[in-house]
Amino acid sequence: MYSAKFRILIIFVMILFSSVCFAEDKIVLDLKGCIDRAVNFHPELGEYKQDIEIYKAKLSEAQSAAFPQIELMALGGPSPEARRDAISPEIRTDVKSTTINGVFGMITMQVLQPIYTFGKISGYRTAAQGGIKVSEAELEKKRSEVILKTKELYWSLAMLRDLRNLVNEIKDELEKAIKRTQEDLKKDIPSADELTLYKLKTYFGEVKRNLNEIDKNEAIIIEALKFMTGTPQNTKLEITTEPLKYEEIYMKPDELIAKAFQLRPEMIQIKEGLRAKQALVDVEKSNLYPQIFFLVKGSLSGATNRDRIHNPYIYDPLNDSMLAAVLGMKLNIDFGITKGKIREAEIEYQKVLEKKKLAESGIPVQIMKAYYELQEATKSARDMDEAYQNAKKWLVTADANIDMGVGETKDLADAVLAYATTRVNHLKALYNQKMAIANLLQASGLDR
Repeated sequence: MYSAKFRILIIFVMILFSSVCFAEDKIVLDLKGCIDRAVNFHPELGEYKQDIEIYKAKLSEAQSAAFPQIELMALGGPSPEARRDAISPEIRTDVKSTTINGVFGMITMQVLQPIYTFGKISGYRTAAQGGIKVSEAELEKKRSEVILKTKELYWSLAMLRDLRNLVNEIKDELEKAIKRTQEDLKKDIPSADELTLYKLKTYFGEVKRNLNEIDKNEAIIIEALKFMTGTPQNTKLEITTEPLKYEEIYMKPDELIAKAFQLRPEMIQIKEGLRAKQALVDVEKSNLYPQIFFLVKGSLSGATNRDRIHNPYIYDPLNDSMLAAVLGMKLNIDFGITKGKIREAEIEYQKVLEKKKLAESGIPVQIMKAYYELQEATKSARDMDEAYQNAKKWLVTADANIDMGVGETKDLADAVLAYATTRVNHLKALYNQKMAIANLLQASGLDR
């Protein structure tokens, strides 16, 4: 019999297991969580990561070129017969054997160790290291774009939810106004008229349409964030947002430009690209000089139908052995091909230099543009915040006048419309400020 404690433990494990198996998968993210997942799991980043691995393989190849290169070959096949007695004392040289009644086997070996290549191996190694840095910077550039897109989706979602709150607020006000107007019409109050009632009901229909559109757009943004964050389709993604708020932000353009030259992925790409292209120029120039190497070469062969001749003047490739160690030099001589390749490599280097000039002149312009856009967005957000507060007071006053019996329904309708319009523009201004901050941080290389 099981003890009571053991039965309780089994029941607890079964309950825990069932809750794990049948619980719905859900991920809850805020802005930081969205960005962290996006830069780690965004599907588009995988391609750029593979480019880094390609250059790592090239680096491994370049580093291995400094080690010995060993070539082994084994051969076997039919062997024409050759006997010692076929050689006359006069060393006949016209003996031909056409009888194939045996087989031969041969093993050849070659070990080549580079000694001095005039910079070819080191050049390939430097170029591969630069390629890795360039690819890593390209990945960072793509990550920066992903961060900006993630922020755009997140703040769009936050604005939509604020708009929903606004629409629901307007909906409540309109419902109260419609109810009041209908009651006033029944009481034949002079200030009430059917035209105002129709206007309110028209606004109410628009409010319901806007709610439906907000629900649709929110669902679309959630799906887009699922893609950005690499969230599986069968997993529920819940995004927590805060109401949009005005921010006081101070940034000095000169400091941002200085940081951009240090942190922007494009500047890192240019720096490492110049290093890699110069190394490839050196590689092509090394072909003008001989490649010096140490070579060990040997062979071992044997045949079933041949006699071994121990005579240094007679060599039988099918039944002999050889081992030699030598110093060697190899030089390829052409008439302009190598110089053309050198010129081509130098032009590739010049192309990167032109990109450097473009970046040094273009990045400050991009930062100043983003800076002025932030200044404008901040002023607009501040002005619209003031306008929104006044529109809110207008609505409260109109509502209070109705309650006290000294106001008219059409005045409330005008206040509701003005409040809604001002609040929408206020939210757009706050959203624009958020995105202006994001664009300036990206342009300065500070968005990581």
